[in-house]
Amino acid sequence: MSLPDNAADVNRLLGAAAEKIRKVRYCWLVTSAVERGIRARPMGRVPLDADEDDWTLRFITDARSSKVADMRRVGHVSVIFQHDPDDAFVALAGKASLVEDKPEIRRRWKPAYDAFAPGGPDNSGAIFVTIDVARVELWIRGVTPDPFGMRTTVIERDATRGWCLKAG
Repeated sequence: MSLPDNAADVNRLLGAAAEKIRKVRYCWLVTSAVERGIRARPMGRVPLDADEDDWTLRFITDARSSKVADMRRVGHVSVIFQHDPDDAFVALAGKASLVEDKPEIRRRWKPAYDAFAPGGPDNSGAIFVTIDVARVELWIRGVTPDPFGMRTTVIERDATRGWCLKAG
């Protein structure tokens, strides 16, 4: 399989990555910790609004957590998805923003989130993290170039927020 060189191929790669991400219940959220290297923790995503694309991610978390402290300090995170049945790996990188406005939290809140934040949206620590993805790295058997697993395909947003192939 050769390296894609046009927008249709980039869209095909992004579509394959989005399809694999939708199959994965939990992902790994990775932040940069000052003296301790990186921190990674499993997270479950929050459903997006209808007007948001596949390259926005949202999580619920506690404002007092180490991940939030890392995000406040660095601002960028990585999120990793792996789907073993399809030999698929997708890593995303982007800017994290914290949604701490209580009216906005109440608007987005679903009863299922109470399990993660007792007291619901009025829990003083309950916030949402929104990630705007700027980089997608993927290995997907039958989609990315051969030899599988030897080269990562990298797609990044450009200055116009379009996508372009950087490596493959």
